[in-house]
Amino acid sequence: MSSPSADDLDKEQLEQLHAATLKASEACLELKKLCALILVPVGTIVTAFGDKRPGASVFVAGSLVIVAFWIADSFSYFYQRRLRGEMAAIWARRAGRCVDLSDPPSVPTSGAVTAWRAAFNASMAYYLILGLLFVLAASGYALGWLDR
Repeated sequence: MSSPSADDLDKEQLEQLHAATLKASEACLELKKLCALILVPVGTIVTAFGDKRPGASVFVAGSLVIVAFWIADSFSYFYQRRLRGEMAAIWARRAGRCVDLSDPPSVPTSGAVTAWRAAFNASMAYYLILGLLFVLAASGYALGWLDR
């Protein structure tokens, strides 16, 4: 039985990192679904324990739910991008061993991720839109446009 080659080890590590990246990506999607699912019961519960009429507390509670899920999703996105960075380093290492090829394979790139970039990127637009809708609804409520 021969020992595994460097390419075999890198391939195995890439497969493991890819599986972990897919799990992180699925977690991001599930967090978005869960956020939408939880907003309605939170509003209902806050209203039920209040004076049975929607008020500012509904908008505060909803905003807190959105922010909490935004933060959780940002963490998930951050680690997903870090995993992709690890994968890019392995791909580069594997491509470096292909020096005898006339057309070396291209290596996927992954930019550095910061906490700021994890929290504010295109995939987080969902939370921004939800937050803006809550701000508009709260403004309409405060101005008396929505029934009190």
